[in-house]
Amino acid sequence: MRTAFLLLLFLAVLGRTVGATQAGVLGWTWLTLMTPHQLSWGFITEAPLNLLIAIVTLLAWFMSREPKRMPLDAPIVICVLFIVFVTFTTFFALAPDLAWPRWNLAVKVMILGLVVASVMITPIRIHALVWVIVLSLGYYGVKGGLFTILTAGQFRVLPAPQSVGDNNTLAVALCMVLPLMNYLRLNSGNRFVRIGSIPAMGLTAVGVLGTYSRGGVIGLTVMGIYLWWKSKNRFLIALIALVIAVPAYTLMPSKWTERMATIETASADTSFQTRLHAWQIQVNIAMARPFIGGGFNASQAPAVHQKYNHDASFDKIVAIAAHSIYFEVLGDHGFIGLVLYLLMLWSTWRCAGTTRRLVRREPQLRWVGDLTSMIQVSLVSFLVAGAALSMAYYDMVYLLLGVAVSLRNIVMQSIGEAQVNTPTANALVSAPSQ
Repeated sequence: MRTAFLLLLFLAVLGRTVGATQAGVLGWTWLTLMTPHQLSWGFITEAPLNLLIAIVTLLAWFMSREPKRMPLDAPIVICVLFIVFVTFTTFFALAPDLAWPRWNLAVKVMILGLVVASVMITPIRIHALVWVIVLSLGYYGVKGGLFTILTAGQFRVLPAPQSVGDNNTLAVALCMVLPLMNYLRLNSGNRFVRIGSIPAMGLTAVGVLGTYSRGGVIGLTVMGIYLWWKSKNRFLIALIALVIAVPAYTLMPSKWTERMATIETASADTSFQTRLHAWQIQVNIAMARPFIGGGFNASQAPAVHQKYNHDASFDKIVAIAAHSIYFEVLGDHGFIGLVLYLLMLWSTWRCAGTTRRLVRREPQLRWVGDLTSMIQVSLVSFLVAGAALSMAYYDMVYLLLGVAVSLRNIVMQSIGEAQVNTPTANALVSAPSQ
């Protein structure tokens, strides 16, 4: 039954995409973030649904009457350069059999971000995209929070196999979606959505704790502090945080607190020592191949690990992930790739910040200011938690890039048209909930 329902829903989205490209972008985002086919059974778990909807969306866009101009904002230009560069480095990968499949997944996600910036060019489309992101990841957050409460935190919250990733990836994904939930709380025109967002955020935060991810807890803490700092109603945010944090902490069992306590004694923790070793391997690869790196997933090839492992105490390890977004890109694509990656993240952050400042004195564009602020909060959690996790090519980063660029162009167009006081300008600057 679940498989049949999912298949019918997928076909419906495909059909709608033919006449409305934005429907394809929403469906593509849904499949990318939530991977609902991995929650089902049978042939659909192996079907290339993501590829199919990507192809149909791109074809529908090219055949539509909508403008085909891709914005040339800094994040887009740098992202395109990054795509070209990582494609180049993959041709010289140390482990081509591992590099090309990862290239395929990474580039498709980056292209989705570019398509978002080019297609989701109206307030209502952006608002719909935020809803899809929140529902896709919020499903795991609310479900994980309820599971943690019902089991008193005795078991880890884990995503379905081959869906979101492992517990660490899920924790960071939930941290990144929390600010967008807060955006809906602030800007939804529906009172029930505004009220319902609060328990959804609370359960999602508990779900992060339930993953037992130390990086997730650090990301959640930093994100919470930054969210409080960026919020206008700091007292309410602090009160909500206390109402969630105190009961959640007392709920979790001793094995959870013991695991979190190892954050303070990281230097003596075996897991942390393994991470240090993983980072050293990435540095060794980059020093040997500074301009092209080792290609995607190079260190996960036994032969590559053996060649670049200079620490005899880790001879028993045959392959290892990067365990850091920064060292991951450094080892995969060398110093040039890392510079492009950091520039891409920085330009996205700056784009959101610049847009937020532009609308500071535009009451009708308050929703844009709220969304760009939440994008920055989401990026903070990724930058902090990602320092110890291998998720440099995670989908949400490129979706946020596309949304940030689209918001900037909406604002520039809206302010320009508002200056001549045209009806079109009034329509453009209306909040999406109206």
